[in-house]
Amino acid sequence: MGSVKSFVASLDARLGYVKTVSPKVSIIVTNYNYSNYICDCLQSVSTQEYPEIECIVVDDCSLDDSVNKIREFIDNDKSGVHFRLITHESTRGQYAGFRTGLAHADGVFVSFLDADDLLLSDFVGEHVRVHLSHPPVAFTSSNQYQIDSKKQVIGGVHPDLHARDKYRITGTVSLHRPFWIWATTSSMMFRRSILEYVLSNVDDAFRKCADNYICHFCNILGESILIPGVFGCYRRHQQNTFSTNPLIGGRLPTGDMRNHPTHEMVMRHIKKRLFEYHQQFIALLGVEGFLHAVTRVTPFSDLWRNGRTLRGITGISGRHCLRFFQISLWVYLRRVVRALRNRHPSVSIVDLEDVDHKPKRSDHQRYCGDAQ
Repeated sequence: MGSVKSFVASLDARLGYVKTVSPKVSIIVTNYNYSNYICDCLQSVSTQEYPEIECIVVDDCSLDDSVNKIREFIDNDKSGVHFRLITHESTRGQYAGFRTGLAHADGVFVSFLDADDLLLSDFVGEHVRVHLSHPPVAFTSSNQYQIDSKKQVIGGVHPDLHARDKYRITGTVSLHRPFWIWATTSSMMFRRSILEYVLSNVDDAFRKCADNYICHFCNILGESILIPGVFGCYRRHQQNTFSTNPLIGGRLPTGDMRNHPTHEMVMRHIKKRLFEYHQQFIALLGVEGFLHAVTRVTPFSDLWRNGRTLRGITGISGRHCLRFFQISLWVYLRRVVRALRNRHPSVSIVDLEDVDHKPKRSDHQRYCGDAQ
């Protein structure tokens, strides 16, 4: 493993002279009855080239011998990665595993790794490099090889990722229509700070496919970057929800979508979280930014109802409510224009080399308006 200093100096030699250190990364592995795969997964964590890593393994009350294998691996590991095992007393689902892991994590950045997937040795280093070398975003997502139950490589990319061989930054126009532009949960690295705003006690709602809620919410608040390189392996086998289908080619990356949380459910829970913790989100985003976030999860049928709800929030004036309706009209018009231009009406994707790294004028206007 390289030293912390050498990694920082590789980004900018001047950082080494002022003795800065690398951000700590927490990898949270969620496991349920994956005894056949868990050791391979943990081994891929132990081979990471990045120097500052901890790994929290959350076992969701597995019925097989997963826990024994995890403990044996941790006892025999010599990599220097700090492994810890947390066990649930009952089966609570993927989302609860995320929340349990985050409660025990110390990292500035967090990756959620499914116990049947693998990370390539430079996964953490590449994601940290992107987080520190480009405009700050809520999370990053990279490409993945696809492998089968025997670790045979059967696909060179994950077809959902819209990177198109370029580093690309994504912003949400609205969440009124479903979309997915990232790879799987195991391909991502989040800022710890954003997760603490997003994760709530809705374990039963997202027992499966928790990333559907987390990614959309995080992207609304802080955008994301798509990384074109392949830095992990997504395993397709007959036990997990969304890789039950064999890889036959074309655009069929997932399995039976009937078990997937509905898009309406995702929007409903995001909106509920925004309203329930409105003071924290207003402090984070400013009033204008908060109104923009609410608008993105407000379908036309709920426009009047949400406007009245906003009117009852302390610190939201009648002028702000009028601004909410103005933003909503702008969002709907923008969706129509993007559709007419044959662009996705819900999400914008821009190559990073085309992005102006200066602060957005709209952000400056937003904070000036809030101050007034």
